Amino acid sequence: MIKNDDGNLKKYTSKNPLKKLMLRLFEEKLAKIVRSLDLQRAKILDAGCGEGFVAELIYHNTKEAQIQGIDCREAAIRYAKENCSLPINFSIGDIYDSGYVKNEFDLVCATEVLEHLESPEKALREMDRVSKKYMLLSVPNEPWFCLGNFLSGKNVLRLGNPPDHVNHYVSGRGFKTFLQSVLPREYKIKVYTCYVWTIALVEKNGKEQS
Repeated sequence: MIKNDDGNLKKYTSKNPLKKLMLRLFEEKLAKIVRSLDLQRAKILDAGCGEGFVAELIYHNTKEAQIQGIDCREAAIRYAKENCSLPINFSIGDIYDSGYVKNEFDLVCATEVLEHLESPEKALREMDRVSKKYMLLSVPNEPWFCLGNFLSGKNVLRLGNPPDHVNHYVSGRGFKTFLQSVLPREYKIKVYTCYVWTIALVEKNGKEQS
């Protein structure tokens, strides 16, 4: 599970101009991908939603979507509930065993989540189980993410690696290889590089999964 830290909150509330610019470009890329999908009146799960920032972004870029955000951290869910005025449902949840039924969601998102997990394969299989059409995933683009941290003086003794990052995906190709090793081979996987992040859109081709 994701450690109970506030790194995600610090990232989204940072006053650093460069960090704000990089995050804005990342959000714009996510929004563009979301808008390209047929998600009108869709049911969407944001797995590992943190404080709800990405869930809000998705809401603003879909039409009449029902969005559910889950996270294992009570503090993050409390923040989301207290600070989000949109009709998004946030609750404590387990990304390894969500409790939702098969194919329940048109889109399942997990942004900046898999790098924190001890068993990312297990989480990915659970997201696959509950998604009907799409999965939208993002991870740090290594080695550039750690290099950026190191050059900015962050986590210098760890060569820029955050202490809560236990998995590393080298380039978009490395992340795609990981996804292909876990998911059925007929799935379409499109990878986008957005500076220090890698984003992947997984399309299940509308096929019913056994």
